[in-house]
Amino acid sequence: MPHTEVTCAAGTIVGTTEDGVRHFHSVEYSRIPRAFDDPRPAEQGVLIDATSERPGIPALSITAPAGAKTLADLPVLVWIHGGRFESGDHTETFSNPEGFAREGVIHVRVGYRLKFPGLLPFPTDPPGHYRAVADCAAALTWIQRNIEAFGGDPTNVTVMGQSAGAAIVLWLARRDHYRGEFRRALAMSPAFPRRGFESRKWAARGAIGKPLTRDSLNELFEHDPARVERAYQRFRTQYITDMALGPYPLDAAELAEVPIVLSATDQEFFDSGAPFDRAALYRLLGPRLDLKREAASDYFAAVQRIAPGHPAGQLFSDSLCRRFVDRVAEGAPGPIYLAEHVGARHSEDLTPMFRGALHEWVLGFIRSGKVGWERYDDRRLAARRTMDGKLDIAHDPFGYLRGCFID
Repeated sequence: MPHTEVTCAAGTIVGTTEDGVRHFHSVEYSRIPRAFDDPRPAEQGVLIDATSERPGIPALSITAPAGAKTLADLPVLVWIHGGRFESGDHTETFSNPEGFAREGVIHVRVGYRLKFPGLLPFPTDPPGHYRAVADCAAALTWIQRNIEAFGGDPTNVTVMGQSAGAAIVLWLARRDHYRGEFRRALAMSPAFPRRGFESRKWAARGAIGKPLTRDSLNELFEHDPARVERAYQRFRTQYITDMALGPYPLDAAELAEVPIVLSATDQEFFDSGAPFDRAALYRLLGPRLDLKREAASDYFAAVQRIAPGHPAGQLFSDSLCRRFVDRVAEGAPGPIYLAEHVGARHSEDLTPMFRGALHEWVLGFIRSGKVGWERYDDRRLAARRTMDGKLDIAHDPFGYLRGCFID
């Protein structure tokens, strides 16, 4: 494939051109001296080979129209992948980077550190600090400094994520993290752990067998990274019905006043709940999934009306994801727009958003910030969208779960 070059503050970045689209793969946006260190600014003014993918490192990949030049002021989409903070990276292509580029959008995929290196907090960390989030923040700073050279408008950046990626999007929108480096956000099915690391430190300490300090874990990783991976796998078996690690706690009042579109599917984890539906064991799951005992009867009565035959599936969906959507909608100080995607499991709304009937809506939101329905307020109005693009307005679709789960 023919090579192409962009010169910017980071240096001269060499990518490739194919079918009218430019690709710049695996550009390292930061320096990470040791695996458990915070990211530092990347070296500037260097020659960067971005002609091939390098999976598994904290890096970003940029896809742009071949004709885009400096000051073209094209909108920028920053995609932060999901994967339970355990999998995924910046090389995935299901987010349709070429398609967005052909529509005149600069598409940036961000990879970040996962598992213990990305999410295990240290006592010396500032409140709310996670290296996975710090990686993404460093990527946004890199984008601000360099994206104009690719034809992007640094004042028109939309950050979008799903599941764990949506949790990072919301964490980046906290007042103590938000630096004005994106104009709007789209958080799809955000998933957060139900408990903080303090209550899980015992399991991490037992799995790793070393002091949980930065120096100790850096030394262990340098000598035996496979041991760190095995330790994480042992640790996560304690939390198979939850996110083992992740930002915690989610307090919607801490968000900055940045416009956010929030969405969840109506059948997020029906597949996970199916065995318990069939065995009629869903009531036993309630306490484990944070359902308040005093609220269980009313909750399951409502679920029987909303999702007959899927009480455990709805419980999994609400506990792992939907209650966090409602928490942000109810408590965020800035403009919130709420949507429920109908007839879809967890992640099944991604293809319609990236390549299907909802893609035109995404493009419009990225370009102009226009949402197409009213913001969430005390009327509690939300969009209900089917995967073929039909839209209706519903009143308080998450109301049945409000107050039913332990905060």
